[in-house]
Amino acid sequence: MNKKLLKKDIYTFQETQVAEEYRNLNFSIVLIQPEHAANIGSIARVMKNFNFKSLVIFDPIEKVENIKSYRTQGYAMHGKDVLFNSDILTIIEKKDYLSKYKELMERFDLVIATTAKGKHFRNIRRLATFPDDLTLPISENPLQIALVFGKESHGLTNEEIEVADILLRVPTSNSYPTLNLSHACGIILYEIFKKINIINIGRGGKPVLLANTNEKQVLYDIINNLITKLKIRTHKKENVLFAFKNMFERAFVSRKEISLILSVFSKLDSLIKKRKIYKN
Repeated sequence: MNKKLLKKDIYTFQETQVAEEYRNLNFSIVLIQPEHAANIGSIARVMKNFNFKSLVIFDPIEKVENIKSYRTQGYAMHGKDVLFNSDILTIIEKKDYLSKYKELMERFDLVIATTAKGKHFRNIRRLATFPDDLTLPISENPLQIALVFGKESHGLTNEEIEVADILLRVPTSNSYPTLNLSHACGIILYEIFKKINIINIGRGGKPVLLANTNEKQVLYDIINNLITKLKIRTHKKENVLFAFKNMFERAFVSRKEISLILSVFSKLDSLIKKRKIYKN
């Protein structure tokens, strides 16, 4: 195994990267009349966690001066840039609210709204799918997608939901079904993040690089050679090799692990060469 190449791979390792088929999807998180700056800051933080950059705040009930305040920045943590770059849209004439809301939604090619209701299916407008069941479009051209969240106290109205193409609901316990706004947002962003990204095994500065096909084949060849030298009966030989292959494939073996295992089997091979192995 080439150690210099391994070090290079570790240096350039990325834990996650957007899958090619989803690179034209551009998401905006749209908060409708948010009531608490703390939730806005927390959402900016979780957006940064999952690499969502566009935040739109529509007709906030929270005072505008509080939205980007020092205290709210504390909730955003390293998502301050998301908070600072957020687009705040205020409605002066409340009679224009619904028309302005619809006007905003017209900016997007796909509108995904959220609800905490709909569990009992009494309101056909609120028949929702779950985040892990969501199917995202694949587009050759840039596609603008809105993820719309309602106010903390009441969520989205029926009129606001009617504009949406898809309705999502996070399944929760009967004892307390309504999630905090930032928590609901975090769960949905996490589920979408998993769908649109290729996620490798590893963490931060200590990535786990999975062994590639060639590296695993070197190990299988050595194991096969050992089985031959041990003179295991032919009908058992293939099954033994398959057993090893199945075990290593299920385990998602890393390059480091393959390297260590190879060294053990290589030493076993050397020891066997020095001894006469009898047929069993």
